[in-house]
Amino acid sequence: MMRAMKLHSLTSLLATSAAACLSLSACSTEPTDDDTSMGSADTGTDEADEADDDTTTDDEVGTDGTTTDGTTDGTDGTDSTDSTDSTDEADSTDEADSTDDPDEGEGICGNGLIEDGEECDDGNTVNEDGCLADCTPASCGDTYINAGVEACDDGVNDGSYGGCAEDCLSAGPNCGDGEVNGPETCDDGNEDSADGCLASCEVPGSCLDILDYDDTSMDGEYIISPEGNQADPFPVHCDMSTDGGGYTFLKVQPEGAAFAIDAEAYCDTLGMQLWIPRTQAHSASGWDVGNDDGIGPDASPDYLRILGIYPEEDGATCLSMPMNSDNEDCGWGSSDGEVWWVHDRSDVTEPNGDNQTHGSMSYTWIEAGVLNWHNDTNGNGSASTRYMCDVGDKLP
Repeated sequence: MMRAMKLHSLTSLLATSAAACLSLSACSTEPTDDDTSMGSADTGTDEADEADDDTTTDDEVGTDGTTTDGTTDGTDGTDSTDSTDSTDEADSTDEADSTDDPDEGEGICGNGLIEDGEECDDGNTVNEDGCLADCTPASCGDTYINAGVEACDDGVNDGSYGGCAEDCLSAGPNCGDGEVNGPETCDDGNEDSADGCLASCEVPGSCLDILDYDDTSMDGEYIISPEGNQADPFPVHCDMSTDGGGYTFLKVQPEGAAFAIDAEAYCDTLGMQLWIPRTQAHSASGWDVGNDDGIGPDASPDYLRILGIYPEEDGATCLSMPMNSDNEDCGWGSSDGEVWWVHDRSDVTEPNGDNQTHGSMSYTWIEAGVLNWHNDTNGNGSASTRYMCDVGDKLP
């Protein structure tokens, strides 16, 4: 009797469960662990029901016969595992991308790799080799001299003076090539300033020209050809120190005694003039040059006997007063109208007026820069067997 009652109760429970399942949209056909122990019930749900069952699980039957609702709050059937997997996959992709070489394929000039847009890349930014700093090949006309290949490249390369040959293999005509061309007045292919041709390919016209070109030039012999010179270039002595340097001296020993007018004429054929002392220091330098037997024909104080200083009018006087351009009361002056100096004494009673405008006085000296006496003379003035010419461009 008791057994019949239990069987009846179980049958009623199963019937109730089946009715409940029919009232729901779907029931799981897969048994839980508890279902296995109690047996499973086939609900017969179709494939559509299975597709719609996104948020439910099988009701579980407890040991006491009660059911547990297996509904969960999942979203569209995506579980936490799927979410984690997708995130991990994205992170993995980003990490892989971050390890890519950022330089690859970007054409960075100078990295030693020939990449997009480059014609060459030697790994440096030197423009004097076969590959320029912009990664284009060196070529004639790029303004850079390709070492070992080109000799000249000015970007024009038309073979003009001071430029480059068309093939960049040589320079065009230029100063230093040993040939006189373009604006040159000489070209001896060297840098010796004393040989009559400056490294600038110009013939110096005076010692001052040489000093202006090379301010390290020392006292000594140099070859010049002043403007108006009617002869070949000739050697002179250059004083490169007195009053800043640049004084020119040429010692002349004529065949016989010469008046100032004759001396001026000869000096003029060389583009020079009869020597004019500009300052006391210049006068002293003239004394040293005149009395140096290593300069010019010989040594003699007579090289200072006549000077390029004349009366401004016939009979002009300058007695008992300083004889230099600072004394406005002296009626004498230099042949070129520039500054001049003989002495600053007031005890010399000459010149007293017996003179003509083309005649030089006769000068004698005690020592360098120290006058002994001077005297004017009628007619052509005094004559001398020696005198000096200068260019006259150097002023104190």
